[in-house]
Amino acid sequence: MRRHDAIRPVNPTEGDRALEARLAAAFAGAYTIESEIGRGGMGVVYRAHDEKLKRTVAVKVLPPELAYRRDIRARFVREAETAARLSHPNIVPIHTVGDAHDLVYFVMGYVDGESLAVRIKRRGRLSVDEVRRIMRETADALGAAHQQGVIHRDVKPDNILLEGTRGRVMVTDFGIAKALSAEGGTLTDTGIAIGTPAFMSPEQAAGERTIDGRSDLYSLGVVAFQMLTGELPFQAPTVPGLLMKQISATPTPVDRLRPDTPTDLARTVMRCLEKDPQDRWATADALRRALESGNYEPPPSARPAEAREEPAQARRSRDPAPALAEADAVRWLEQRRDRRAVRARHVRDRLERRLDKAERRLDRQRNEEREVAQQAAQSGEALMVVQMRHRVARYLSANGMLMLINVTVAGGIGHPWFLVPAVFMGWGLARDYSRLWTAGYSWRDVLHRPPAPDAVEAKMHRGARGALSPAEEFGSHAAGVEQAGRDRAAIHDMLERLPASERKLLPDIAPTVQQLEERATDLARTLAALERDLDTAAEDKLDGRIAALEQEPRGPETERRLALLQRQRQTIHDLSGRRAALESQLDACLLAMQNVRFDLLRLRSAGVSEALGDLTQATQQARALSRDVDAAVSAAAEIRRLTGQDSESPRP
Repeated sequence: MRRHDAIRPVNPTEGDRALEARLAAAFAGAYTIESEIGRGGMGVVYRAHDEKLKRTVAVKVLPPELAYRRDIRARFVREAETAARLSHPNIVPIHTVGDAHDLVYFVMGYVDGESLAVRIKRRGRLSVDEVRRIMRETADALGAAHQQGVIHRDVKPDNILLEGTRGRVMVTDFGIAKALSAEGGTLTDTGIAIGTPAFMSPEQAAGERTIDGRSDLYSLGVVAFQMLTGELPFQAPTVPGLLMKQISATPTPVDRLRPDTPTDLARTVMRCLEKDPQDRWATADALRRALESGNYEPPPSARPAEAREEPAQARRSRDPAPALAEADAVRWLEQRRDRRAVRARHVRDRLERRLDKAERRLDRQRNEEREVAQQAAQSGEALMVVQMRHRVARYLSANGMLMLINVTVAGGIGHPWFLVPAVFMGWGLARDYSRLWTAGYSWRDVLHRPPAPDAVEAKMHRGARGALSPAEEFGSHAAGVEQAGRDRAAIHDMLERLPASERKLLPDIAPTVQQLEERATDLARTLAALERDLDTAAEDKLDGRIAALEQEPRGPETERRLALLQRQRQTIHDLSGRRAALESQLDACLLAMQNVRFDLLRLRSAGVSEALGDLTQATQQARALSRDVDAAVSAAAEIRRLTGQDSESPRP
C-alpha cells in the first residue's frame, strides 16, 4: 500500500488491539501484521508480511461497523474480486480477498512512497510538468479499468499513490465505493458518504443510480485543479452545501488562479469539470491523448451552432425521406399509444371485476359471521360451538354431494374416490375440533343444538313452564340475566382467542362462569317469585289489624288471632330481608362475571404474567360466591315453602 498515508494512532485502544487480534485469527498464519499504516472512512490499512512468498504487503480491512452487514460484505468481496482482475503498471495489484471472523479484507501490493494528498499538503502547488504527468498516468490507469467495466467512483488525492523517487502513479481502492453503496446510491444505510463530497461528480452528488467513466474524469479534474492551484474548486461549510455547488456552481477558471498554466492544460482541466457528462472527455484514453499531444479539442456544446445545424438542414433539403420517415414514426407512435390505452382499459376492467367479486365474497363471509354471532347470542351458546356446528354442516353437505356423484357415476361405491377429498377436508375439521376440545367443549355440545325461539320444541318447553316471557319469568331482573348471558358469551369468546399455552393456565374459568350464570338465573327467578308472592303493603295492613285487635277485650280467640297475625308479619319481614339479601347476591354474581371479563381483557393486552394472579383470585371468589348463592337460593325456597304452608289468612 503506502507509508505516511494517514495519521496513525499513537496509543492503540482496546478496540484497535481487538481488531488486530481478529484479523490475525482470520489470516490463520498466512500473514503477520507488522504495523498500522493508515485509516479512513473506507477502512484500516496494515503493513503485513506474506509468510509464504516472503514479501511485504498491505492489508485493507473493511470497518467493523459496516462488515456486520452480510449484503455489504458480499458486495465488497464481489467488487474487490472484480478489481483484482485489473493489471496495469499504474494500478495497485490486489493479491487476494478474504471474508472470515466477520471481517472483510483484501491483500494488495505495498507501495513505498506517499500519497498525492500528503504531497499537496507538504508542498502546496505542484509544478505544471508534474501535474501533467500525474494526470496522464492516472487517466491511463482509469482508462484500463473502464475498459474492464470497473468505475472507481472515489478518485481523490488519498487514492493516488506516488511510488519511489520518481513518483510513479499507483491508483488504489477500485470499486470500494460501489461495494459500500446501495445500488449506486450516495449514502449507505449507516449514513457514511460514498465517495468524497469535495471530489464527487454532479451526477454522483445528485444520487443517480447509473454513472459511467466520465464521473471519474470529473473527479480527476478536481484533483488536477487542486494540484495546480493548491485549493479545491468548491468549498462550503456543510456537506449538502458542497454537493449543491458540485451540481450547480461554475468553478473559477484555473488559469485565472494560476496564470502560468499552459492554455491547453487549463482548458483540458476545465473540460473535465463540465457539469454535463456529454461535454467532458468521452473516455479516459481521449483525455490521456490530449495531455500527451497538448492539442485541446472543445466540447460539443462549445462548437458554433451553424456547424452543428447546417449539415442536418442540408440533408433535409436534399432528401425528403427523413421527413416522411418522421411522419411514419409519429403515426406508429400514436397507434402504439392507442393500443396501450386499449390494453390498459382491458386490464383496468378485469381488475375492477376481480375487485367486485372479492368484495361480494367478503360481504357473504361477513353476513355469515354476523348470522352465526346472532345465533350464538340468541341461544346463549359459545361462539366457537356455533361456528363448529356450521363447519360440520358444510362438511357433511359437501361430502354427501360427492358421495352421491360417486354412486351415480360409478354405479356403486366399489371405487369410493369421494373419500380422498373427505380426508383432506377432514384435516381442517379436526384442527377446529382440537381448539373446541381445548376450550372445554365436546361433540355433545355441537350435536346438542338448542331449539330456535319459534320452534315447536321451544314452544312446548315454554308451555311446560307456563309460557312465561323473560319479563314474566325474571321480573325486574330480566336485564341482569341478559347481561349475564352476554358476559358469559364474551368470556368464552375471549378464552377461545387465547393461545393454547395461556388457556391451559385457566382451566376453571369456563365452568365457573357457567355456574355463575346459572346461579344468577336461579336468583333472578327466585326474586321474581318472591316479588309476585310478597305484597309490599301487607306488612302495613297487618300492623293496622294487630293494633285494632290489641284494642279489643282480651280472650282466648283474640290471643290466637293476634299471635297468628304477628307470626305472619314476622314472616313477611323475613321475606323482605331475604329478598334484599338475594338482590345483593345477584348483584355480586353479575359483578363477579364482569370482573372475570375485565381481567381477561387485561390478560390479552398486558400479558399472562400481569393479569394471571388477579384472574385466578377473581375465579376463586366467583366459586365461593356460587356456593353462597346455592345456600341463599335453598334458604329462600325453604322459607317460601314454609310460608305457603303457614300463611293462612285469619278471619278477622
